[in-house]
Amino acid sequence: MAKAQTADLALMRELNERTILDHIRTDGPISRAELARRSRLSRSTVSSIITDLLAHNLVCETGVGHSMGGRRPIMVEFNYQSSYVIGVDLAATALTVLLTDLQANVLQRIHRSLRSATNIESYVQQVVAAIHHVLDTGNIPASQISGVGVGVPGPLSNGSVQSAYVVDLPNYPRVPLQSLLEQVLGLRVYLENDANLGALAEHRWGSAQGWENVAYIYLGVAGIGAGLILDGQLYRGDIGVAGEIGHLVVEYHQPAMTNGMHGDLQRFASTSALLEQAHNHGLPCTSIEEVIEQAYQNDENAIAIIGEAGERLGMAIASVLNLLNPGRIVLGGNLSAAGPLLFDPLYQTLRQHSLPLVANHVNILPGMLGEDVVAIGAVSLVVQHVFDTPSLLHTTSAAHHKCSTGFTSRLGIKY
Repeated sequence: MAKAQTADLALMRELNERTILDHIRTDGPISRAELARRSRLSRSTVSSIITDLLAHNLVCETGVGHSMGGRRPIMVEFNYQSSYVIGVDLAATALTVLLTDLQANVLQRIHRSLRSATNIESYVQQVVAAIHHVLDTGNIPASQISGVGVGVPGPLSNGSVQSAYVVDLPNYPRVPLQSLLEQVLGLRVYLENDANLGALAEHRWGSAQGWENVAYIYLGVAGIGAGLILDGQLYRGDIGVAGEIGHLVVEYHQPAMTNGMHGDLQRFASTSALLEQAHNHGLPCTSIEEVIEQAYQNDENAIAIIGEAGERLGMAIASVLNLLNPGRIVLGGNLSAAGPLLFDPLYQTLRQHSLPLVANHVNILPGMLGEDVVAIGAVSLVVQHVFDTPSLLHTTSAAHHKCSTGFTSRLGIKY
């Protein structure tokens, strides 16, 4: 009985601490009295929690506030450099690693090509080496890292990678990447699909900010995925593989691909598919940017390639609109920079295949966060876990580090 009561008290303490931290982050600088009023906790409880947070360097006292009479209150703010976060975009042939504080201020960034690996250990070591590089360059010890978020191009199910192309090693079809990285790094690792992370990032800080129902469509190198935000929450589906929009069939008269699909969207609008079409038309393009450049120089083949991609995307997006009725569609990936050459045929086809009511309601636009969107989403994933579980901060807080509040992030945000 005593153990149960102790556990209940510990849980209540953690819930109260989370409430106080949430108010400090969103409303700070704020006084203890105002925290008590907004949280509806007693002043003694608030004071006790603040004392503990100060001891762990999670909050800072940052001056005095106004008073209508009597002693002026001491204000507290959240310390966004009490610990740090790693965000990784693990693409098919390259990776991007960000080191940020808890406000998503980017302190270090590295982008590297991934060498072909003959075994999984060699592959993982490349990822680990890049993470160690940003830690060393930023002079941040691993003990101050609250977690590592990793975005991968394959679908996930119950936290395990379910696709060989996540690491592009056919001999390793279901690599337990999360546990492998945790063993080597000695840190918490959070794994998520890249399109889902793009959706989280754009929803929190980018083109979908303020929208409750969003489809983020990530036009990647090897494939196309969608991250779905429904009623303000990331939707993963029953086994975690929702959003595989690249496998929607948009042409039934094509021979089957290696995945058995006939004419799915990836065949027409993925980066690799567009570059293959460019080469077939004799265009010396090695990137989507070069295809777009050729199109804006009035190359008819390049214009046709981008236009067909827009039409196929319009067909797929029409299905999403008719089924889920999102208010905003965000296109990520380099192809979204094609502008009207992509969006005009997309809209035209979309209107032909979707209900007029939903077609007239939706807004479709390119993402705002650029090439780091997946890594930024990986940071967001970790930070949300940290704020949902304040006890994680106690184990990584930088007690010796200068208290730092109120930064203006590289993204122009205040987390």
